[in-house]
Amino acid sequence: MQFHSFDTRDPVFSFGPWLLSFQVITLENTYGLTLERTTVTREGNAWRLICGELSWAGQQRRAPGGLTAIVRPEGAGLRLSISADAAHTIRCVKVLVRGLARLEVLDLLDQPEPVPEGGALLRYPNYLRLPLLFVRHEGGTIGLRCEDAQGRAKRFAVYAERFGPLAGQYAVELIHEEDARYFGKHIDVPDWVIALAPDLDAFRAAQLAFAEAHMGLTPWEQRADVPDWARRISLVATIHCMHWTGYIFNTYDDAREILRAITERLPGEHVLALLPGWEGRYYWQYSDYRPEPLLGGADGFARLADEARSLGVHLMPFFGVTSANAWETPGFEQFGPPSRMKSPTGAIYTGNRPDWDVSRGRDTTWQAWLNIGAPAWRAELTRQIRATLDAYDLDAVFLDCPEVWINDPEHNIREGLHALVADLRAARPDLLVTGEDWWDGILDVLPVCQSTRKWRPVPAWAGRYARFFEHIADSEPGRGSTGVFESGYAPYEPLPEQPYNIPSIAFVDGTLAAAPAAIEAAIFRARRYAATLSTA
Repeated sequence: MQFHSFDTRDPVFSFGPWLLSFQVITLENTYGLTLERTTVTREGNAWRLICGELSWAGQQRRAPGGLTAIVRPEGAGLRLSISADAAHTIRCVKVLVRGLARLEVLDLLDQPEPVPEGGALLRYPNYLRLPLLFVRHEGGTIGLRCEDAQGRAKRFAVYAERFGPLAGQYAVELIHEEDARYFGKHIDVPDWVIALAPDLDAFRAAQLAFAEAHMGLTPWEQRADVPDWARRISLVATIHCMHWTGYIFNTYDDAREILRAITERLPGEHVLALLPGWEGRYYWQYSDYRPEPLLGGADGFARLADEARSLGVHLMPFFGVTSANAWETPGFEQFGPPSRMKSPTGAIYTGNRPDWDVSRGRDTTWQAWLNIGAPAWRAELTRQIRATLDAYDLDAVFLDCPEVWINDPEHNIREGLHALVADLRAARPDLLVTGEDWWDGILDVLPVCQSTRKWRPVPAWAGRYARFFEHIADSEPGRGSTGVFESGYAPYEPLPEQPYNIPSIAFVDGTLAAAPAAIEAAIFRARRYAATLSTA
């Protein structure tokens, strides 16, 4: 994180035991409130703050604009309703909770982490699953959350102040950024809630209740987008096909052999088979989906689909929501350039740039990151997915990277994902749509997602809404290979047994022969999981 190199001298306002400051950040500068043009009055048990002028450059300058905040006591905390105006286009509004003792941040599993010397920055939705953060000091825990039905960007910053009378004390910044499509000179901020020493589960439950009421979150048992057959799945078998380099892990005939081996031990109706790299060179082939000739071609894929169906197994091919090969995809010029992801100010988003060729250069200009909210890309991807499902009579699809989000000024990514899933399920009501990762704003359309204990752990509360299986980054048990995934290898470590974790196992070339004990253990977990489904 960066900081201003001077005391911004933002006025500090007391609301009961809480010390708050406010900033309005436009596309061209950072503004505070002008103290002498600000009044705070009581209205019943609430406070109304009205500021009629903004300041900038550490209170050295003045600017037209203002901010209004209604601050209501809520238990031992506060609820804030804020609006602001400025002469320039507003990007976000920041609330600073100040004068705090040394803080720790609680991670996604509510485990404490120290705040680094340079501070901690936590983003929603790109890290946080909810617009909610817990921080803790010796006096207890503070909960901070935002009730935003639109799932817009939030950022939480935690650090020790460097300048001014509060130097050495900790602050937490609560930042709400407007949807970039609607940046303007006025902004209404969704309510922030701050709570002192809350019961963590109760505080989070209040946020989840808001999400259920306003964002479509539905408990697993009540979800209408989970077909009956999918509720019987107790094993996800990830069968890696072709690596980015063209290395073949499993052909379609190899996949048939794997499915036969599994269904000798477990009824096929309990098996969901994920096929990363089924279309050919993983990621390189993204946006041009068809069976790969070197894996067996259309006839070989048809044989795989037919045999899986005869065994009761459901096949689930991989499709990338956010990526396309800009160099080699036919027709890219029609749907690609108008669909590229952009930052709020128009910078082209280049993503995480995996080191596919191990040149150690991470130079992947061929890999275009596209916004599924863009009509041209959504139409093309929908066409390709439908064509595959129809040609091979499949009833499951996996969407890679649906969680990737940026505040694009042209098209809303969350809205685009919702539209894609709605279009796919309209044609096939019994279609299961799963995804790589999730947050509360998309979990309502992704009832099943990947998880890994390594770097994408699933908090227990998420099991109220969805089911999870091993990420493709989790290795297979033979040699620790991650198959098509770019990390290459990892220790084999199954997901912990939880009601919301579907037993899973991955296969590369040789896994069947090299790891019979691990495969048998996974199938044993699947049988045990299936027994819980029959009694649920």
